[in-house]
Amino acid sequence: MILCVTLNPCLDKTLTVPTWKVGDSVRGVSIREVVGGKGNNVARALKRLGRSARPVTFLGGSVGATCRALLKEVDDLDPIAVETQAPTRVILTVLTQGTTDQTAFFDPDPQIRPDEAAALLARVEDALAGPDVEALTLSGSSPSATTHELYSDMIGLARARRVPVFLDTYGPALEGIWGFWPTVIQLNRREAAGQLRKSTVTDADVLGLLSDWGRRGVKCSIVTNGPDPVLIQYGDRTYRAAPPAIEVVNPIGSGDSMLAGLVDGWLTGGDPETILRHAIACASANASVWDAGAVDPEIVRRLEQEFKLEPI
Repeated sequence: MILCVTLNPCLDKTLTVPTWKVGDSVRGVSIREVVGGKGNNVARALKRLGRSARPVTFLGGSVGATCRALLKEVDDLDPIAVETQAPTRVILTVLTQGTTDQTAFFDPDPQIRPDEAAALLARVEDALAGPDVEALTLSGSSPSATTHELYSDMIGLARARRVPVFLDTYGPALEGIWGFWPTVIQLNRREAAGQLRKSTVTDADVLGLLSDWGRRGVKCSIVTNGPDPVLIQYGDRTYRAAPPAIEVVNPIGSGDSMLAGLVDGWLTGGDPETILRHAIACASANASVWDAGAVDPEIVRRLEQEFKLEPI
């Protein structure tokens, strides 16, 4: 079992509309709902890869109830969820029919009460005490000050039980990490720039950040850059990888699918290059379809050999 924690989930609604311009009254063609939030995408991708995954998250109000039902009935996942007073947010994506043009509108982040944050930490601690947890993923942003240190606390709990931790976060949640560090860290280039307090970063900046994480005990560090080359430090080896060329349908969830691929490869075992090829192929496979986390293992296997992974 892999626990996939999301502190800031959402109901992700995609409204498909005909061509429009600002000021139009637009009638939708179709609407699709899926449970969003990075950890939920990770769990969805892991299930596609044949792993047993369990989302761990906050859910509140009627939107939260809808998310719980979708996770169970559509995704066939059994969430560990703490009920919150604040309603779960909605993200509305407006997709222009026949194109990949999309615009997303985000609800404000919910305010999580201290007792709710403590309850989620306790649920993770209880789950980690069981015999069947193989890994812990921690994904996405922290919605409020009460949750900024939760990832750090969860890393400590997992490392004490020798459970590998895979972290993909930024901002206050990343700045709150201290003491124990995760097994794997993954960020994108923009998030790395924020961590370094810069508007943009060079390859040298990124490699310095990866090296710093390595000195803190992180075994694998990755900074992605959309369709451009990925920079990686795995142990004492550093790599540059140019993702395979694909027809992009929707890049949302590609980083989450990469994290799922890292977990899957890590638990399967193998040399670093095999694990990294698997993870990058999962990210590209995700971008070739619309739904986040809907990776096709057959496409992953094909893409694993269709890009360059070069030692630096």
